[in-house]
Amino acid sequence: MTRLALATRGVQMRFGSFLANDDVTLEVPVGERRVLIGPNGAGKSTLFNVLAGQLRPTAGSVELLGQDVTRLPAHRRARMGLARTFQLNNLFTDLTVRQNVEITLASQSRSRVVFWRDLASVPGIRARSDALLDTWEFTDLADLPVSELAYGQQRVMEIVLAMSTEPQVLLLDEPTAGLAPADAHRLTRLVSELPREITIIMIEHDMDVAFALADRVTVLHQGSVLADDLPERVAVDRSVLQIYLGDATDA
Repeated sequence: MTRLALATRGVQMRFGSFLANDDVTLEVPVGERRVLIGPNGAGKSTLFNVLAGQLRPTAGSVELLGQDVTRLPAHRRARMGLARTFQLNNLFTDLTVRQNVEITLASQSRSRVVFWRDLASVPGIRARSDALLDTWEFTDLADLPVSELAYGQQRVMEIVLAMSTEPQVLLLDEPTAGLAPADAHRLTRLVSELPREITIIMIEHDMDVAFALADRVTVLHQGSVLADDLPERVAVDRSVLQIYLGDATDA
């Protein structure tokens, strides 16, 4: 039986009279690269907030690595192995690249309760930080303030911080949004090189990136699942072409 990293069962998310997600059921096996696409307002970001624990669904359930986490907040899910990035950077811009990584690593350490402790005194933190920075090609930038990084580098930094928590499930919210083609290509390459032990679920508007990375594509439309299939099948799905990609098949 296939082990699921993340699953939703009939998830509904209502804000007053507005139904942002309606009967969303997903099953994402461990190690899969799942990409969510859909037009603006399709409910993708709302669903991500439900998956991550920022929102509790009006109805339905969420399972993380086989456990029902529907009522658990984001920090509890993070402790269980879930990490996410956001559409907007969530970095300490006045601190250096290395300091950002070390703070995130320290937050996972039992030493985090001693808030006055020097970061450098946390066992192994410098070695772990340097290893991460090397993997993500940030060694030469380690001592720069994050504010001096290019936008594309800051987007990658978001993923570095997420990866520093050693997640089993990684949610990437439009990681290539606003990036130049060269930066988007670099980020896509780095994500594609992540080990298959990590399950990735990603919202992506760039179709080249989406179809390059996806094992499977889920299309949302008006809060519901319109299609859920292999990339090559979604690419020729008539309903997707008409509603999402704007194909004039009836012309």
